[in-house]
Amino acid sequence: MNGFFRIPERLHLGLILMTELAQSMEPLSLREIGSRMQVSEGYLEAIAARLKKADLVQGLKGPNGGYRLRMPPGQIRLDAIITAIEGPVALVDCHGEGVCPVQGRCHSKKVWDVLQSDIQASLKQRTLADVI
Repeated sequence: MNGFFRIPERLHLGLILMTELAQSMEPLSLREIGSRMQVSEGYLEAIAARLKKADLVQGLKGPNGGYRLRMPPGQIRLDAIITAIEGPVALVDCHGEGVCPVQGRCHSKKVWDVLQSDIQASLKQRTLADVI
């Protein structure tokens, strides 16, 4: 499969991680989640660290520790999850931090601007509760 509009694996797994946490009443260990997802605990830890830094999840230590959501799923917007894991959505370099060599004379920018705006609006309207 080519890379056109392809969701990065880290983001896909991060969203699965968030849905697992959303469906649990108790904190979940990354070892347990990783076993179910067939993903290494270390890889999930790197994703969870980004989510924790964005205050979307909380890590609890101890024998009954693990991770849990910091707020109800209906209060966690999908754009917040994506930004925490991958950074802001940018379809093309001129929407991200990159420098565009044809800035000011690029006729395709209008198309990408519309798509960028539509995607961002859609992600802001949807929450983790919409996924589970």
